[in-house]
Amino acid sequence: METHQTRGCITKSAFERLIQICADAQPFEACGIMASSQSLHSITADQNEAIIDIVIPITNNHKDPMHSFSFDPTEWTAAYYDMQKNRQTLVGLFHSHPRTKAIPSSSDTDGFLPASELSYWIVSLENMKSPDVKPYRRSEGSFIPLQLVLA
Repeated sequence: METHQTRGCITKSAFERLIQICADAQPFEACGIMASSQSLHSITADQNEAIIDIVIPITNNHKDPMHSFSFDPTEWTAAYYDMQKNRQTLVGLFHSHPRTKAIPSSSDTDGFLPASELSYWIVSLENMKSPDVKPYRRSEGSFIPLQLVLA
């Protein structure tokens, strides 16, 4: 029986870093990758889930960075190889919505990799006093909301 990811787990420090990266990128959309150290994997009787403890910004090189994002290929490749070298696991991708809700847009659907094992995180800065962070998983072309868990 195939199990599906139901939670997005992240440490408090990684969560705070995620929000700061997105706030610093304004008015543009921020984007990047999320990883887990091998030692922070949580294994329970019915789940094997990675806890995100590493958030790595990647330069948004989209031609319209206020409304869309695209990873800089050189930075993305370097970050991925650094993760491999440091025995870290790629867990998810993130980007921000500086002026809209943390709901996937049509360009998000087009732009994300179809890899179902990755989580997709959207940070809404629509209300800067209370940023909204939503993790999702991709399934059959749709984004499925995950429960956000601070670990």
